[in-house]
This record gives sequence, structure tokens and C-alpha cells, in this order.
Amino acid sequence: MLSEKDLVGVWRLVAHRYLEDDGSASEGPMGEHADGLLIYHEDGYMAASLMRTGPGTAPPQTYLGSADDYLGYSGRWRVHGETVVHEVLIGSHPRVVNTEQVREATVDGGGLRLLRRLGGPHDAVVMDWRRA
Repeated sequence: MLSEKDLVGVWRLVAHRYLEDDGSASEGPMGEHADGLLIYHEDGYMAASLMRTGPGTAPPQTYLGSADDYLGYSGRWRVHGETVVHEVLIGSHPRVVNTEQVREATVDGGGLRLLRRLGGPHDAVVMDWRRA
């Protein structure tokens, strides 16, 4: 059973991919070299930041970015069964503010996998994290 204690701490993104019903995976929305941090504080607040990095990304000092290159939000969090619910209070994209972002969560061997079911051309997006 998933508990809050399993999640409290700082996590670094390892992989961000689309996952299909047949088990195959493809490059996720932030590209092959996505990077990110996920913070769950014991007081119930959280912050998540994901960004596109790697080949083809301009140097940070000259690049202002776009909505497709960064996603960040913060707010409250709670565990509900085998899911973690992010109650978004502020975010880089208005479409996520005041929403609940629900992720299926699995903690195994020091890693965290968050899976979000999609209703579009892909079955899900999966994010693998390791403790920072």
C-alpha cells in the first residue's frame, strides 16, 4: 500500500515517455533528454518542474523558451489508494491551475513511477524518478 512516507523528499527525473497499451514506449512530450525535479514535503505541499534539455536546446542565457519546453506547478498533495493527487494552486500553464492531477504511483527499489492515463493518441505518459 502506498503511503505519504514513501513519497516525501526530492526526486530527479530519469525518464519521461509515452506508453502504449501493447507495452511499447516512445519519446515523451519533453523530448528524449527531459529533466525535472519533484518535491513532496511532509506538510502536504509539493512542487513539480519538467523541462526539455539536450541536443537542439539553446543555451539558457539566450533562450526564453516556450510553453512546450517547460511545465511547472505547485500546490497540495495527498495519497489516495495507489494514486497521488496533486491539487494545483499555481502553474506555468493556466490549464492546470485549480485542477487535480491524478497519477498512478509505484515505489520500488528507490525509484518512483508516476503514470497518467491519457485519452488521446497515446495510452499514458509515464515518468520515472529517483531520489535526488
